[in-house]
Amino acid sequence: MPGEGAALRPAFAFVFSTTIYAVAQVYPLARGTKGEEEGRGSTTYALTAPLRLVWASEGEDVELPCDLTPPTPNDSVNMVLWFKDTAGIPLYSLDARSTDLGSAIHWAVSDDLGKRTYFQIGDGHRAKLKVTKVTFKDQGIFRCRVDFIDSPTRNFRVNLTLVEKPSRPVIYDAQGREVTGVGGPFLEGYNLALTCQVSGGRPKPVVTWWKDGKILDGVVDTISVGSPSKFTVNHLFIDKVTRSLWGTKLECRAMSAPMSSPIVREVPLDIYLKPAIVKIILNDDQIYAGRPIAARCETWGSSPAARIVWKLGGQAIGDPNVSTTQRSNSTVSKLALALGKDDNGKKLTCRAENPRFPGGVLEETVVLNVAYAPIVSIDLATGYVLDTLREGDDLKLVCDVESHPPPTRIIWYHKDNRLEHDVAGGTLVASNTLTLRVLTLAHTGEYSCEATNSVGEGRSPPIFVHMKYVPRCKAGYERREVTTGRHETVSLRCKVDAVPKDAVRFSWTYNGTRGDVLPIPNSRAQNNGLVSVLEYTPTSDTDFGTLACWASNSVGRQRTPCIFNIVPGKPPQPPFDCSLHNESTSLQVNCIPGADGGSPQYFLLEVRGIPRNSGVIQVNPPTLHAPQSDQGTVGEVPAIYQERNPRPSFQLHDLEPGFDYTLYVYAVNGRGRSEPALLEHVRVAGVIGEKSEKNGLFLGDLKKALPKASPENLIIVISLTGTGAVALILIGIGVIIGLAICRRRTTSSVKGGPDDFTIPTYVSAQRIEPRIRYSGDSRRSQRASLYMEENRNGKLLFDESDLQQQRVEIDLHD
Repeated sequence: MPGEGAALRPAFAFVFSTTIYAVAQVYPLARGTKGEEEGRGSTTYALTAPLRLVWASEGEDVELPCDLTPPTPNDSVNMVLWFKDTAGIPLYSLDARSTDLGSAIHWAVSDDLGKRTYFQIGDGHRAKLKVTKVTFKDQGIFRCRVDFIDSPTRNFRVNLTLVEKPSRPVIYDAQGREVTGVGGPFLEGYNLALTCQVSGGRPKPVVTWWKDGKILDGVVDTISVGSPSKFTVNHLFIDKVTRSLWGTKLECRAMSAPMSSPIVREVPLDIYLKPAIVKIILNDDQIYAGRPIAARCETWGSSPAARIVWKLGGQAIGDPNVSTTQRSNSTVSKLALALGKDDNGKKLTCRAENPRFPGGVLEETVVLNVAYAPIVSIDLATGYVLDTLREGDDLKLVCDVESHPPPTRIIWYHKDNRLEHDVAGGTLVASNTLTLRVLTLAHTGEYSCEATNSVGEGRSPPIFVHMKYVPRCKAGYERREVTTGRHETVSLRCKVDAVPKDAVRFSWTYNGTRGDVLPIPNSRAQNNGLVSVLEYTPTSDTDFGTLACWASNSVGRQRTPCIFNIVPGKPPQPPFDCSLHNESTSLQVNCIPGADGGSPQYFLLEVRGIPRNSGVIQVNPPTLHAPQSDQGTVGEVPAIYQERNPRPSFQLHDLEPGFDYTLYVYAVNGRGRSEPALLEHVRVAGVIGEKSEKNGLFLGDLKKALPKASPENLIIVISLTGTGAVALILIGIGVIIGLAICRRRTTSSVKGGPDDFTIPTYVSAQRIEPRIRYSGDSRRSQRASLYMEENRNGKLLFDESDLQQQRVEIDLHD
């Protein structure tokens, strides 16, 4: 059945419901019921019926409406006939004459159109003729004739028209150039103009602009080019392009009314945007001079991506210090900076530029706060000139400090010594100034100042303060004593310090024993005028006195002169405190020098000796020991050895045993020589130079010597002591007992025989040394070796002269 095939067809197209009332074409009337049309033949009637326009697209399904509702409630449809154009044969018929409408007989012509039609009854007023897959041949006026049983026939007309689609939209820019791809570029803030044009289309198409599913412009503009029905145009104009258009697409839609979907042409937009944000980020909160920092500049919103330019103090920073990363519309630039003190307060600017957008520039500027340690220098205060400074003037120094942050402390130094505020001393310290009141030579030297802030400290290069001053004696030449003799000429050198050094003049005065002050001529200047030499020759006792040297320069005259005391020369004093020391290969003689008498001195050692007189005890010293004359002879015994040294220290070698030696030590200068210092009765047991077996005090061998002593020896000892015999006997017994005990404890053997008592009694200074204090008329003390020996007759001898003339106190120290 035709109805079954129609149910499976696709949904019908949208029906344009506009009703057109016009004069109907005259069609021949079909035969009616009940003989109403009988006998009328082929009479033509003019029918007026509503005409409904139905649009359809080729290939779509369409529905042609027909109202089957009876005019009266008791009436019913007898027959439905569909005609197309002027055809007299129905295209489709529904016969309900012998049955109800639901069981009516459907019939369609067998051509192509009839096979694609089916009448759907529905509710009566919704009855429709469905035509599937319409073609342009199906266009025309369809007439639906409804015959009722009792009511007059009704006719409904439907104009089926197929839609003609317009051409694909064509986009033009403001210059009339066709946009084939991306539209633009358009600049942010400027206008945008695009034109969408289509040709053809039936019914006349509607051309609109859309963005993101929302219509931008729905006004169709008329054009004067060609036939009015040939082109349809829509001009899109946007006064100011905003960021909302960046990255979007515009759509031009062309659609005839019956079309189910429009023809769409998309236009991507190329929008150039200015940078929206520029921000400078420093990685350190505090910037320090000399410490590298990293600065980062971020910009966003530019299209295409912005180019970043760094500027410091208005000067562009080179590319090697900059690294840049770009994305779609963002740029990040990193900059390495090593700032100095001169960069403090400068402006660091990050400038973002859109290279394709004239005037598309945005920048940010920060003021750099660079901290650095103080940089210090010293200047003279206004009105002070260093070259004209004189002793007694005032001076003011200023410490110039350049630092950030400002200094918290300023310290002044003089020759690396910190200066404190001292009003009494004339040192005034106030902030960055130093005032020195009443300058003296003690103020001469280097001055520096040191400033400290939170970053560090800095010290200024020193400034050397010097001043002009009157001459004064050079250190060490203030007062000197000069020894000379009559008719001897001495050169007196007067040395002074003075600034300025040029044009220094000298004068000499003499203050003799009578108190007169007399000028002395004939001096000459040396050493750039700072030394005056006076050749002075005393001729009488009155010429010995005080000479004063005076100097003057452009500043003034010397206040205190240089003093030379001229005293007559005299022989030196003899050396004193002489001692003997037994060294391994020599005999060491050491003395302390006396006064030199005002002239350079040297020292002379003479050795004299006589053979020992065996068996004879000389109570009084021989002629050899008599005081020496000025010629250095004692009696008739000549010196057997002499030695001269600048110091009173001598070494003796090759002294032979068997002699009684006397050592004479003199001090000699240009005025003569002193009395001798004597070391008497020096005896040796062997030749000096050979290593001795013992190096101890001669008293250590008394125990061995005493048992061999004869009664005569003891009597001699008693006779020598006089009234002190009892005391000596007791002392001797104590010494013998002590030595006996010590001898038993020692492990070393001692040579026997009388010759053992010839061992020298002097020992090394590191060992036991007797110190002898003499009492008597002589105020001069000497140190000598006390010795004892047994002579060939077995008698114990002492130096009788020492015992009779002075009291001896012996102090032995370990």
